[in-house]
Amino acid sequence: MYKKAIGQAIREIRLAQHMTQEELIEKADLSRSQLYYIESGKTTPRLPTIHSICTALGLSFVDFVHYIYQYSPGSATPSISSMDAPGATIG
Repeated sequence: MYKKAIGQAIREIRLAQHMTQEELIEKADLSRSQLYYIESGKTTPRLPTIHSICTALGLSFVDFVHYIYQYSPGSATPSISSMDAPGATIG
């Protein structure tokens, strides 16, 4: 499983949709500096901001998470038993 940085993913999706930063700023109600810091990886957006960005990009939150983790429909998702969780027991 490969994980993309949130800002990198937002930038890639925005560019794939031929959307300018200005368009995303307007649609997601962001400031110019806010989007700059997110796309450059200098800050991680809070959940409400991610939701606004997803809405502006016409993307569901679940699809965005799948994009970040490079899941595709039908791919195996990690199970809890395969994750390193010190002290966690299943049963």
